[in-house]
Amino acid sequence: MSKKIEINETFDLAEKYHKKNNFSEAKKLYEKIIKIEPNHLKTIFRLGSLLAQTNNFDKAKYFLGKVIEIEPSHSKAHNNLGIVFNRLREYTKAKQHYEQAIKIDSSHEEAHSNLGLAFYELREFEKSLKCYQKAIEINPNNLNTINNISILFRQINLDSFREIEKEKLRKLFLLLYKRTDIEHKDIFSNAKKILLNEENYNQLKNIIHSNSLLEKNFIKEFLEDELLLSILQKSLVADVFLEKLLTKIRSEILILIDNKNIKVLEEKYKFIISLAQQCFLNEYCFFRSREEIDLINKLKKKIETNNEINELEIAILGCYVPLIFSEKILFKLAKHESKNYFFKILINLHIKEPIKEKELIHSIKSFDIISDSVSDSVREQYEENPFPRWMYTYTPTKSNPLNIINYQIRPNNIQINDKFNKPNILIAGCGTGKQIFISQNYHNAKILAVDLSKKSLAYAKRKIEEQKINNVEFLHADILKLNNLNIKYDIIESIGVLHHMKDPLKGLEVLSNLMQPHGFMKLGLYSKIARKNLERARDLINKKNYKAKYEDIIKFRQEIMNNEKDNLLKKIPGRLDFYSISGIRDFLFNVQEHRFTLPELSKVLLSLDLEFLGFADLIVKNKYSKLYPSDKKNILLDNWHQFEVDNPETFTGMYNFWVKKIL
Repeated sequence: MSKKIEINETFDLAEKYHKKNNFSEAKKLYEKIIKIEPNHLKTIFRLGSLLAQTNNFDKAKYFLGKVIEIEPSHSKAHNNLGIVFNRLREYTKAKQHYEQAIKIDSSHEEAHSNLGLAFYELREFEKSLKCYQKAIEINPNNLNTINNISILFRQINLDSFREIEKEKLRKLFLLLYKRTDIEHKDIFSNAKKILLNEENYNQLKNIIHSNSLLEKNFIKEFLEDELLLSILQKSLVADVFLEKLLTKIRSEILILIDNKNIKVLEEKYKFIISLAQQCFLNEYCFFRSREEIDLINKLKKKIETNNEINELEIAILGCYVPLIFSEKILFKLAKHESKNYFFKILINLHIKEPIKEKELIHSIKSFDIISDSVSDSVREQYEENPFPRWMYTYTPTKSNPLNIINYQIRPNNIQINDKFNKPNILIAGCGTGKQIFISQNYHNAKILAVDLSKKSLAYAKRKIEEQKINNVEFLHADILKLNNLNIKYDIIESIGVLHHMKDPLKGLEVLSNLMQPHGFMKLGLYSKIARKNLERARDLINKKNYKAKYEDIIKFRQEIMNNEKDNLLKKIPGRLDFYSISGIRDFLFNVQEHRFTLPELSKVLLSLDLEFLGFADLIVKNKYSKLYPSDKKNILLDNWHQFEVDNPETFTGMYNFWVKKIL
């Protein structure tokens, strides 16, 4: 066999191992080629890239640098070397290599996207956005760019940007809202700024209290705005002013249909459909007057008794109640074939998906009985209101699990090994399945998703089946019973779950016992300091004797939205959870909630021989690093406690962090 043939065959085999994440075998073969031919450019590049993937950054720099030395115009080597410097938090050097890659190849979409990421890390958000926009111009379907720009919008406030063209931004938001592979909640707050620009907001503010809003020319144009319709269809409207406007418009629509003013409403049919989608998503948290309730009942009776199907009337009813609630309407619609695309979407959301979930409940296995009284109460809450109700999330980008963990715990770092090539994953408390989709990022994973609520599991299973995902098993069970599974897991995730148990420490102990000695666990727990400002809201709930039922939650929300004096209560509508029934029930009406300080968590982890590896929020860690530069790994919880005391709203969501066993 000639040397050239041997090199080509070895390289092809190494590539196959590399693509399958079998890094050790691929590395051996790449090194074998280099012994035969030290300057084999493709192999040096692939070895350098593999070493970067396995966090061997010094050697990665050497080999990628050697590629550039041999071929200075190798744009991919510059790009990958930029990735190495980015992982080392040397963002200026990363930026320089990305810029060089773009100079060599102006259409290098990945380099444009990565340059945006470098500017993001350098807190130069406007430049970051421009780079992402350029990458999207080159390829509107680059998933990394789409994900990165969506996450950027979650972090920034467009009001502070000076040089971004608003019309270009509008087109960008419309592009993002057409997608079904992002979380639209991440882009809502900035999309709203484009929708409700200063001119639009002032006009709406001036007329919101007028009678006959629907007759105003500006409202007619506003309700046809494609961005508004997209927001209603895919995002929770997390804005008090916009909610009040939509509530008033909804009321006028109901009165018009009662007065048989059909022509005016037919012109707003697409808006009405979109509003019915929004109200279903937020579980009908908008306020309803006594007059509206009477008119709803009248409309419902009319639809049930009429022989003909009136799609406009049904859409208006769907703005107030889920259409599945009436068996008579359900029976009629089962035989109805609509020609309208938007009405079909509405029926799918209101009827077909809930019916599918009811069917799936019977396919979910139960493991032992739920005997703990608190667990049973929590189960009942999420049976009534599965949380969160969601439509879309990000498309997974498969990677070795240890690379994902390293990315989240950086600047800390764990050693890459081959024990995670086919990881067993346990999601303890999967809810409606969002965490399952995030866990699809783990390459070759086998996942067990457990939850107390069968309705939540059915929602999750429907979403999984829609995406044709086949590596997930569902189990209806209490975490306290999982010791009897007789299986160990490489990775366990339990986000926002343990703090709803009667004894979170007992639950954590069960999960710790289920973890492999080499395993890792991601936890999400409430912060006592960050949630202190919620005490005022709970005092109001107790004072008014509000219960965790629909009518009381509506009353409570109205009281919060009409509050103008209490500064602590004014913060409540700043949370996304405020804008749905299940969200606010989970947020403020939960049957059980434990909160922790970091010193308390430190003791808990030590008692179970668990080592803290780091928080997952990079922005928070960047702030922390500037104040505590001596903590190179960002893992000293005493420092973190002081940081949180000084910055009490740091963990308003919860502490999200990784641990492993102390061996």
